[in-house]
Amino acid sequence: MFGHNGQDETRMIRVGLFFLIAGALSLRFLHARLGMDPDLADGVTGLFYGLAIGCMLAGLRARSRRRG
Repeated sequence: MFGHNGQDETRMIRVGLFFLIAGALSLRFLHARLGMDPDLADGVTGLFYGLAIGCMLAGLRARSRRRG
C-alpha cells in the first residue's frame, strides 16, 4: 500500500488532516446551515473524525516502520 519514498505516508497524514478539518467544520455547518437532523449530523461528524484518526495513524505507522 505504501511506497518507499515517503510520499504515501505524507499523503495519508494530509488526508487525515483534511478529514479532521471536515469533521470540525461539520459540527458547525451541517445542522445549523443545512438543517440536517442533529443525530445524523453527529454521525457524519463522527465518521469524519474516525477517518481522520485512522488515516493519520496509518501514515504514522508506515513512517515509523520505514525509519526504524
